[in-house]
Amino acid sequence: MSIRLMKHYAGYLRRKIFSCPLPPILPEKIRFAPDAVVIMRGVAGICAVLAIQEAGTAKAAEASSQVKAPSQKTAGERVYVRGKKTDQQEAVANEVSGVKADYLNKEVDLGPLGKIPGEKAPFSVMSASHDVVENQQIRNMEDATEYMPSVQWDTANDSTSEIVNRGFVGDDVTNSRIDGLTARISAPYTSEQFDHLAVLNGMAGAMYGPMSPAGIMDMTLKRPTKQPFFNFNFGYDSNGAPLESGDFSMGKGPIKGRINLLNQTGQSYVANSNIWRDMISGDFDIQLNKRMKLELDASQYTIGVYGLPGEFAYAENVQLPSAPNAATPGYGQSNGGSVTSASMGMEKLFIDISRHWKAKLGGLYQDTARNTFNISNNIGSSSYCAGHGIDGSCYQQTLIHSDQNDNYMLWSNFAYLNGDFRTGLIHHQVNLGTNGYESNYDVPIVDENPIIIDTSPMYSPSVVHGLGQHPGILGQYHAGYMATQSLIAGDTMDIGRYFTVMGEFSWGWIRTMGFNPKGEETRHYDANVAFSPSVGMTFHPRKELNFYFNWGKSIQPGPVAPGGSANNGDILPLIRSEQFEGGLKWTVRKKLQINLDGFAATRPYAFDNFDDMINGRPVYGLFGSQHDYGIEYQMSGNLTRDLSILGGFTWDHAELENTGNPLTSHRKVTGVAPWQADILFDWRVPKELVSGLAFNANVHYVGTRAANVTNTTWADEYVTLDLGARYATKICDHNLVFRFTVDNVTQEQYWSSAFATTNNGAPNTSNEAALGLPRTWHLTASMYF
Repeated sequence: MSIRLMKHYAGYLRRKIFSCPLPPILPEKIRFAPDAVVIMRGVAGICAVLAIQEAGTAKAAEASSQVKAPSQKTAGERVYVRGKKTDQQEAVANEVSGVKADYLNKEVDLGPLGKIPGEKAPFSVMSASHDVVENQQIRNMEDATEYMPSVQWDTANDSTSEIVNRGFVGDDVTNSRIDGLTARISAPYTSEQFDHLAVLNGMAGAMYGPMSPAGIMDMTLKRPTKQPFFNFNFGYDSNGAPLESGDFSMGKGPIKGRINLLNQTGQSYVANSNIWRDMISGDFDIQLNKRMKLELDASQYTIGVYGLPGEFAYAENVQLPSAPNAATPGYGQSNGGSVTSASMGMEKLFIDISRHWKAKLGGLYQDTARNTFNISNNIGSSSYCAGHGIDGSCYQQTLIHSDQNDNYMLWSNFAYLNGDFRTGLIHHQVNLGTNGYESNYDVPIVDENPIIIDTSPMYSPSVVHGLGQHPGILGQYHAGYMATQSLIAGDTMDIGRYFTVMGEFSWGWIRTMGFNPKGEETRHYDANVAFSPSVGMTFHPRKELNFYFNWGKSIQPGPVAPGGSANNGDILPLIRSEQFEGGLKWTVRKKLQINLDGFAATRPYAFDNFDDMINGRPVYGLFGSQHDYGIEYQMSGNLTRDLSILGGFTWDHAELENTGNPLTSHRKVTGVAPWQADILFDWRVPKELVSGLAFNANVHYVGTRAANVTNTTWADEYVTLDLGARYATKICDHNLVFRFTVDNVTQEQYWSSAFATTNNGAPNTSNEAALGLPRTWHLTASMYF
């Protein structure tokens, strides 16, 4: 290269770097904090790389323009200009960034039925789209259900949670899916790995096999995009946890891949707490031929959290006090917390047999290992507190290793065949298939004597420095095995223009086994050809308006007795449930969907029974039945061109009956709020005023809940407000989005969950309550190439 040409490149590069336009909203003179300077230097470095690339492209284009062009153009000739974004690349960047705030529930995946338009599904389905996940800066997928008023979470003391849908508590496996394959719900899932989340409310055993009536939470993985793109994110969570992540989609032709990376380390919302998260995932699409496509997915996610508040345990005769501030140090200790490692591998094969027949097969393997040291805050009675010289509520804090499963391995599968044909006036959409899972779990043998840390007033906790103690672990043993496999068949019949009738049926095989530390089998339940039917009918007088009704029954494996119960680890007998549901769905101008439905469901109810004690501990079992009926309402989509909405409310009358004890019979079900509502608005400021600026607000309400099975104490209602802002601009011709969100702006203090359950380290208690998050904030800068 000549000296003259090198000088030309240097001048061009200098002009490109220093003429790189800044966002017009920034003032000319502004000072930045040191952390911000580091981030801006990173952005400047990216700009420099892009400028070098563009300089080379421009010079090549200049050189090629000097070559004499042919005098005549060839018919159909196309001209490509390198170094500039194509319309397709721009569309992908806008779609991935979420700036359109598209919150409309367009399509739902119903397992063996396949994907159908949301308004035509004869079930209640609520979704949190990719744009919701991006714009609300959701860090884990559990938080995405906040916008679904029929969903709550039963938070346990071993850093796990179980979904609560329409008042029914789910189990660890049967109520969760990843891309339609059974996955463990209590494993950690970071939002960087997933595109969106949908919850099918209520019973779905006819489609998914043996399961509880607590719905199906289906998380959809990110997939490679049509055009390559690169996304870098730099974030910061209060009180001091910087975050870096990357999302890269690459490849053309038959093989494409998408890689996601995450790293976050720092202090969470409690002073001197610790959080660290690392994740890598890969998703690959391989077009084997014109009719066959293979999807391969793998991921590894590790999360450690120490120093956050532990659960609050209390007995039936103890009142649950008003919730303290979760950000106050002392409700957790630096040596209380957990480290969880979750690995997953998945494959799915899609086959287009013909225009009318399709098949898909899939398999998933998941291995979750957890090491948990429980901090338990055991609320004392008034006499206990007085005996320790404390006026008012108090608690004794203990530390013990969790006796729940430390290692959980799961294999799941599905195979579906879908086809359509006509018989006269009836259009049939038939499905035949199978799905199921097999799981094994190991349980630690722990020292049953917890380390007693301190007894403190409820609102003046003690911070113990240098405790340095960890409870001992005496070993580990294989404690349980569960397996189900179902044969599924169904037909959805369009009868003329106005009616659709659906019949879906499954026959399930279930096996549950339990073992003691000596390896001896202590429990064994089998069920063969367990029948779960579901029928539905839809009336659609107009294309945008649908009325529907469904009825179904389902069977599920019995729940596992929790830690702290006399029969910890026992698997209870099989449970049967039944549901009725009817509603309407109305799509307004293809931009706004309105859903309204009513439901009624029943099933046996499990809790710790203090009327049945062994060695001073309650027996966990099926005592009575739970009956729920209620109403759901939801809106999703665009109210105007610039205003998106996602939200609704649920009224749920949940009652416990037929327990044989007047103290617990005909009582409100523990932890279930009769009213729950959430509404999210996203307003894009008109471009004529400020281009790229948007604001969002979310209001979440949960009503008063019974805090024990006898309804002698209650958890107060609460309202939280989240506010956020977003600014999208371009730097060096590439999309740049800034987001800032404050959750719980009003610093509401509340109990996020209160359910009838126990844990080791909290003797003589039968209930647990978890503190809700305090005010927190998130800041993220995202660049898209």
